[in-house]
Amino acid sequence: MACAPALTVGADAASNLEPAAYRSYTWEMPDQLPTGDPRLDNNPFFISEVQRQVDQQLGKLGLMKAQSGGDLTLHFHATVRDRVNVYEADRAAGYDQTGYAQSQVVSYEEGTILIDIADVKGKKVIWRGWMQTDLSGAIGNNDELARRVRDGMTKLFAKFPAACIAPVG
Repeated sequence: MACAPALTVGADAASNLEPAAYRSYTWEMPDQLPTGDPRLDNNPFFISEVQRQVDQQLGKLGLMKAQSGGDLTLHFHATVRDRVNVYEADRAAGYDQTGYAQSQVVSYEEGTILIDIADVKGKKVIWRGWMQTDLSGAIGNNDELARRVRDGMTKLFAKFPAACIAPVG
């Protein structure tokens, strides 16, 4: 049975990253752009959960969150949009589908979170990562929303270039 697409992530890093160049980071204020869903616009739980999960992942990598004056600055953007996927029945395997629908339509709420990490000097983005997931049933359910953000950030930050983080000590 077809369902909404699974969690996907992607990332791009600057080609000229300095090895062991960064130790700390700070967050910029969340942008005021609408997410496309009034249930998430200015939602304090969602904003703090994204930041908390990113903080955890960067901490595991060895970056420290600073109150001010960090080497890096972070911000994120989020969007939600209604999506419809149509899955065509697979006839290539030779299965007889007489009496069954030729395709299946799946509607879901696609959530995208984009994380930008910039070098404070010149605010040059050194890394941009994104995650997309089905948010159907998660918006309004804080436990489920937190789980989906956590899963996405865990998978996303596995792509972060750890070589650019300065060792502690």
